[in-house]
Amino acid sequence: MKTKTTHKNAATRGPYDTSKRTSKRKGAVDTNPFIASSSTPDCLPKPPTAPRKDMILFRDACLDVIRRFYPNTKPRSDWDIMQLGSQTKRADNPEALYAWLDQRYASSVQILGREVTDNSVKTVLDTYMEHSGKKPVADDPRVLTRPIPDSKYSIRLFPGSLSSAEYCMDFVDSATGQPVNLPFEHELWSVPNPDTPWLTMPMVGKLRSAERSHGIQQEDIRPGEEKYFLRDGQTCVLMRPGKRPVRFTVPVRRRPGLQEATEAVDVLDFPKLVDP
Repeated sequence: MKTKTTHKNAATRGPYDTSKRTSKRKGAVDTNPFIASSSTPDCLPKPPTAPRKDMILFRDACLDVIRRFYPNTKPRSDWDIMQLGSQTKRADNPEALYAWLDQRYASSVQILGREVTDNSVKTVLDTYMEHSGKKPVADDPRVLTRPIPDSKYSIRLFPGSLSSAEYCMDFVDSATGQPVNLPFEHELWSVPNPDTPWLTMPMVGKLRSAERSHGIQQEDIRPGEEKYFLRDGQTCVLMRPGKRPVRFTVPVRRRPGLQEATEAVDVLDFPKLVDP
């Protein structure tokens, strides 16, 4: 639950908590930016009997957030892991954070009891979930990188939530592979598939990064954390002043579950492309 305060000083501000933010989503809450909104603790599904290889424990996702945003604060319990891993707006002050965590834990125990509180937290942390937006490790074989012509940067695609058909995109330095924020002036647009533009609505839309969409000012985005959320099969055009546009189409991942569902039909194999 988000607590209300009447005053906020510099000691309580987190890395993205600044007066420069001019727009926020309605009903915005302090949530983990590396986890899809449908996967927050209040609505996590029951653990599947056989989690997919792209799923992770919510516990591991929370620990990753703590390492990034609270390196000086060591979680003392499952309660600390879930609370710190589910939001990122507090300052990394161990003394203040422990006091805040203890107060929230005491309130939960008073309402639900210690056993229910502890068991509920453990159940949530041990739930497998999909995640979107977490930057990949260097040797992840699912990562796709292509250099941008006439530029020292590359576009990198890495998978997000499979059930939501999400792919993530960022910019990386071609020489080092390190992610960068806004490396050059550009606009990213979503466009119809050029092979079959008549099959989709003739709609073109400008895309914004996940951070900018959440009201975070460009200068406040943590170095290398900016990312875009795209969809499987989406076609995009990168526009740069004075340079040729760059077009690319996001890959479509195979879905074994959907393929099994279509096995009951006979498929006629017509060619996809033919000469006129």
